[in-house]
Amino acid sequence: MADLHTADKVEKSAFSEDLDQGLKKAYLAFGNRSNFRGIDIGFRWRRGQRTDEICLRMHVQRKLPIDALLPSQVLPSHVAGIALDVIEAAYQPSLEPGASRQAATPQPYTMGGLCCGRSGEGAGTIGLVVIDRTTGKPGILSNWHVLAGPRARRNDPIMQLGERNDEFDPRNHIANLKRWMLERSGDAALAELLPDQPWLPLQFGGFECITKTRAANLGEILNKNSQASNSAQAKVDGKGLYRLQYETRPGMMDCRDIEGINLVYEADIPVEGGKVSSAGDSGSAWVSATSGEAVALQIGGQIASATGPNRTGQSVIANEMAPILEKLELRLANFEDLLAQNGQSAVLTRRQKSCAALSYDSAETMPSPLWPHPRHWADAAAPRPHQIPRPERNERNASDAQIVPLVRILPNGRLPEWGSQGTASRQFNICHDIWQNRLYPALLDYDPNFRGVFLEEAITQRISAMDDRNIHTFFSRLINGSARFDGIGLKQVRPDDFRGATMYMQICERISSLTS
Repeated sequence: MADLHTADKVEKSAFSEDLDQGLKKAYLAFGNRSNFRGIDIGFRWRRGQRTDEICLRMHVQRKLPIDALLPSQVLPSHVAGIALDVIEAAYQPSLEPGASRQAATPQPYTMGGLCCGRSGEGAGTIGLVVIDRTTGKPGILSNWHVLAGPRARRNDPIMQLGERNDEFDPRNHIANLKRWMLERSGDAALAELLPDQPWLPLQFGGFECITKTRAANLGEILNKNSQASNSAQAKVDGKGLYRLQYETRPGMMDCRDIEGINLVYEADIPVEGGKVSSAGDSGSAWVSATSGEAVALQIGGQIASATGPNRTGQSVIANEMAPILEKLELRLANFEDLLAQNGQSAVLTRRQKSCAALSYDSAETMPSPLWPHPRHWADAAAPRPHQIPRPERNERNASDAQIVPLVRILPNGRLPEWGSQGTASRQFNICHDIWQNRLYPALLDYDPNFRGVFLEEAITQRISAMDDRNIHTFFSRLINGSARFDGIGLKQVRPDDFRGATMYMQICERISSLTS
């Protein structure tokens, strides 16, 4: 007769050898099934209620009656002498699309629990502010699919997001992507904070500094504070291996089996809004409700079942924190680190400090005319081009060659079309010399998605940005940083030179006027 495992008998943070062996054997036996979504050790559920019995649990996309299965598909009642239960639950990353993201008050400080993401991608959550043990510099910890994703390159800009569609605003650039991992031990990434970005070693909605990590215990309650879903509590229901689907390459979906814990919200744990997780919670840190230690980093949430849940409450998946910090060579930031950085980092203005909303229930918002500070570098208050001498091209800075990614280039598969070309020498010069020999090749040098763009195409068909100022700045930096515009009598161009231009033809005309 198989031994009965109960919550009282099981060591909650480290399972006995027979449970571990049963978990491995079950994964090898059933992990290749198309319906498989995870295998773990956790509490058995009966009629939607948790019991004290500990068992092996296979998570499946859809739970079918025995008479609908082939004999080879029927699961045994026990594996290696351990009871096997079946749970209908599938999981996916909790990334929130930018188009559906709710507006939130901009926060001047960076801290755990705030909304973040890549320019033009979905939104997730900052888990914790951490210190890179290889450099001693502060950074933010979140998921691979939040900070990196299939298009990631080192030093990509990371945005701290507030209002909807502000992921293109360069004023929200707070960090640069440095390291990441998407493997069995975790889904995580590090972005190093900019030297002048203010930060606090706190969690949004709280004032306690998290300084320690530990492993999760079955049955314990964990807390989460995030800008996406405010505060939440959940109980550790299982520990094991879970299958999530990721976009691992552009346009290519792939399933990954990742070690972690299964958290389930219960009706007797009050949570504002009635659920433990929502879109945009990816990357959130789960913290012990009793000790305040960091336990896990959320990576995904449960997909709604077509037949209804067979467990009370919504379920989420999270990686344990300690293995992630070790793999990425990180440690948790504290106030001593903040004091050490104080002489080198930005100090907030008095108004920023008085207007900072450090809690999710704060009703105060930042007045738009005076926020953000300092003012946008492309604001009209900057000197007009005719007020200061225009530098020569050989006076350009080395940084001009590295175009700041203020815009998103959209793919477009059109073949080249050159539009109607006049016979006048000026029109021929624009189309043949400036466009074909200079601007079009420079665009291709910057991003291959410009292949096939034609002269009379609208600029916004391939370049997506928050406002026209970013597009004007993009063209000025592209032209100033490209050697293809050398030797034509062109001095450095400025964003205002392209104000009002809506087509590439007009960009070429502006360049031509500056060389005449």
